[in-house]
Amino acid sequence: MINKNYSLSLWLKYLEQLDKKRIYNLTELKFLAKKLGLLKSKSFIFTVAGTNGKGTTCAVLERLLLDSGYQVGLYTSPHLINFVERVRINGFVLHEEEHIDSFQNVELVRNGVLLTYFEFITLAALILFKRYSLDCIILEVGLGGRLDATNIIDSDISIITNIGIDHTSILGRDRISIAREKCGVFRKNKISVIGETDIPCSMYQIAKEKKTILKKIDIDWSWEKKRNYWNFFHSTIQLYNLPETQVPLSSAATALSTLYYSRFKIKEKIIRKSISNVQLPGRFQVISTFPYIIVDVAHNPNAAFYLSQKIDEINITGKIYAVVGILKDKDILGIIDPLANKIDHWFTAPLKTIRTATKHELKKFFPIHNTSILKSIEIAYKKALILVKKEDAIIIFGSFLTVSEFLSLKI
Repeated sequence: MINKNYSLSLWLKYLEQLDKKRIYNLTELKFLAKKLGLLKSKSFIFTVAGTNGKGTTCAVLERLLLDSGYQVGLYTSPHLINFVERVRINGFVLHEEEHIDSFQNVELVRNGVLLTYFEFITLAALILFKRYSLDCIILEVGLGGRLDATNIIDSDISIITNIGIDHTSILGRDRISIAREKCGVFRKNKISVIGETDIPCSMYQIAKEKKTILKKIDIDWSWEKKRNYWNFFHSTIQLYNLPETQVPLSSAATALSTLYYSRFKIKEKIIRKSISNVQLPGRFQVISTFPYIIVDVAHNPNAAFYLSQKIDEINITGKIYAVVGILKDKDILGIIDPLANKIDHWFTAPLKTIRTATKHELKKFFPIHNTSILKSIEIAYKKALILVKKEDAIIIFGSFLTVSEFLSLKI
């Protein structure tokens, strides 16, 4: 039973206990959303799906729209430090009291209907957006697309950043199956921007069935990286000598193409001024440079490969130490393999969640000769810190939870 004086932390504990539902079905969620008046929005809706790059694509969309004078709501997940990070209005998080009030609204109409944690907080986020006069809302898909809670809302433009192998127990074991799930965000006669270069056949099948309009990279729009700049090409505009970005160029270009397909007018001078300033905590975030201490939320093989490429770019002259925590349902070998030839010593530990890979499970995948398996991420980091010299680097990665634990340390 909910107490009306519950704090946000108590609410979140309550919601985690409710999260027993495992059969995903949007019917009941839509019913509740309709009762709350959430299904019809006056705001323009961007829905962003994909295996990697969703968060950075959302961040670029948000920044360029805000800097162009539009009122913008953003719903993203997961959070790194504080739950309130998940909802932003015009670039700012909201007070905890506003989240609590929206939770109370959902609980009042729920009337025993089973919801997952993510379904509950998605309804709450939509309630918050409804209270503001927003030109657009950016919804980051939590998992997949077809049965994701964000998919109860019809998007005006949907985005699929890429298709990788992740969450196989829910989405399927191959890219064809995973693409089918992600394509659930497609809408009839609406544009869907595709940042994936190797498009699975199922994407074309679903697009045909849903009568969506695909706008594909390297066909309808494209980008190219040069030494110190990049170029962007679209049916309506060509932009040369764009400044380098702090987020992956693939995310910046996908966001840019989406804006040019939308109704929003973004001036070239805004793009040139703002796009290089977009950054997201936990995405190749450099904490220090002497020695390098870098955090990255890479938690699947594709993200780990990108992390490996970024490490090459900064030209570390000394040794590289890794502090790693991974969830047990992830492709652990696939995550560590892209960096195997770069890491001089691995410091790995279980995370503070029942979903973590245990010490025994970690031992199966990490190399015997240069791995230390510790009790916690804090201890793992302190062990690495003893060895590191100014020319060395410590890379902390493996999960959002790994980065969250590290950033929460009082070190």
